Amino acid sequence: MKNTRSITCHSQSILASVLVAGVLGLMPVASYAKDITIGISMKTHTELRWKFDEEIMRDEAQKLGVKLIFQWADNSPTTQASQFENLLSQNVDAIIMIPIDAAAAGRLVDEAHAQKVPFISYDVGVSTAKLDFSVARDNPQVGVLQANAALRMAPKGNYVIIKGDPGNNVAAIFGEGAEKILKATKGVNIVYDQFMANWDQKGAQAVAENMLSAHNDDVAAFVTSNDGMGQGVAQAVMSRKLGGKIFISGLDADNASLRLIAQGVQTMTVWTDLDEEDRTVIQAAVALAKGEKPNMTTEMTDDGKGPYPFHPIKVLEVNKDNLCDFVTKIAPKGWVSAKDVFPDNPNACK
Repeated sequence: MKNTRSITCHSQSILASVLVAGVLGLMPVASYAKDITIGISMKTHTELRWKFDEEIMRDEAQKLGVKLIFQWADNSPTTQASQFENLLSQNVDAIIMIPIDAAAAGRLVDEAHAQKVPFISYDVGVSTAKLDFSVARDNPQVGVLQANAALRMAPKGNYVIIKGDPGNNVAAIFGEGAEKILKATKGVNIVYDQFMANWDQKGAQAVAENMLSAHNDDVAAFVTSNDGMGQGVAQAVMSRKLGGKIFISGLDADNASLRLIAQGVQTMTVWTDLDEEDRTVIQAAVALAKGEKPNMTTEMTDDGKGPYPFHPIKVLEVNKDNLCDFVTKIAPKGWVSAKDVFPDNPNACK
């Protein structure tokens, strides 16, 4: 850990004391904070939400007077491992990682611990090592919201479940949350329940096309784990002129899916409070870097290697009923506008 910065002055006169006081008054708050550097290993810089994550994290770090070093792995576990080594070589005081491969990241956690560097996961857990802390959305609740929304629209019928990447433990948790409800519901016939490598949009579209063909368009719901895959499903559904007649779920409330919700094609998406998630993960990393316990509500979780604390972030269903509230009141500034969602009617939310 680096030493706390300090300023020592030996005043010889009242004038010198006044000058020193003036200089101290101009020093930024960061000068009195512990000299902390946090390494952040991110998944990709190409998706909208991660750019917002970075912006909010940087804002919180500035408020706390700490330095951040970002690395972007481009959805490659190999690149992420290499960048992780680079972060450790820069003597970071804590590491925040969004693991691309929940199993492969265990080795990185162990390496960080060997160098006495706290390891905090963000958004995704690690199945092969015990973390120091985690900040993540309430992942089981995502699947619950998706399943309950599906049952409101289609209480029975053929269901297709398209989960995310099999290397991502969050994809499994979403799926388990939905499956627990749907498998116990009389009248729901699950005709497909598989993971989709890389959360692939075109792959999800192909699955939807195949399922619609195999069941003569008699599919009641596509419980789809994120918006990208939901958009792929929507393309297959719209090509058969079935938009609005089949349930489609998603996650992340991106602009394209919000437009599909406005059109009545995608039924719902799930939003995570990014502001809370990003700020609390920085706060947690700073506390651990200081050898302190993060000052926030926590629960205990276990990814398979022992229990550790995590801070859950609330999630919200976004559908046609609260779409305008989301656009105008809930979404962070710059995320979306009414014109983005209602291009033909920019006054729709007034």
